Amino acid sequence: MISSRFILITNDDGIHAPGITALENRLSAAGISHAVAAPLHEKSGCGHSITLHDPLRARKFTDHRFAVHGTPADAVILYFDAPLHEKPDLVISGINLGGNLAHDLTYSGTVCAAIEGFYHGVTSIAVSLYFGGKSPDPSVHFEMAAELFVGKILPYMEAACGGRDLYETPRLFNVNIPVAALGKKRPVIRWTSLGKRNYGGQIIKREDPRGRPYYWIGGDQLGFEDIPGSDCNAMRDAEVSITPLTMHFTDELTLNRLRKKT
Repeated sequence: MISSRFILITNDDGIHAPGITALENRLSAAGISHAVAAPLHEKSGCGHSITLHDPLRARKFTDHRFAVHGTPADAVILYFDAPLHEKPDLVISGINLGGNLAHDLTYSGTVCAAIEGFYHGVTSIAVSLYFGGKSPDPSVHFEMAAELFVGKILPYMEAACGGRDLYETPRLFNVNIPVAALGKKRPVIRWTSLGKRNYGGQIIKREDPRGRPYYWIGGDQLGFEDIPGSDCNAMRDAEVSITPLTMHFTDELTLNRLRKKT
């Protein structure tokens, strides 16, 4: 059961972000032991980058809270390999400000922090709060999302994976919670695959006062492709999405086909 486990919390929004604070508060209220290792400052969109050319520093706030002057992956690596504290039974990365859906995963520091925990042999879960155009209210939404995740989503995952097996066999999951599901007595929880998000106008060109061009990578979301069973469709339908992930990058079908030809 989750109550007997020791958890590492991390994120990419920074150690002072409302999402990680809400998760800490909920775990503490439930009597669940945990530690925190997260970037000192926001590192959204940094993916799985690590710091190789500058020294890393870990600021110790308490015996179990550490802020790392680096990326989310740096924070997880330092926690496990320095080490900063005892080895966890579970890594939770989040709760992220905004959804991490479809191919967003490769850009996400939140998801990649979970991947780093998985690389260290521990079941890891990335958790994000999807707003769908609604304005975030940190004082309400994150506390509700943390309560839903700890109180209903984690037990649901434990039951589906066979209790102890969730922790004893390292696994990797990506969870998205739509704001529209918060406060429901019986929110729908779905096992999903990755969908596809559509963006437009990703490169915004401007000029500085000297007439030299500069660029912003951004743009508005134009919606999702309608893929049944996907994480994107779950957000559209106000359902919690849980996507099991794999880090096996080899294209086995192509590999086997090419081997047969040579």
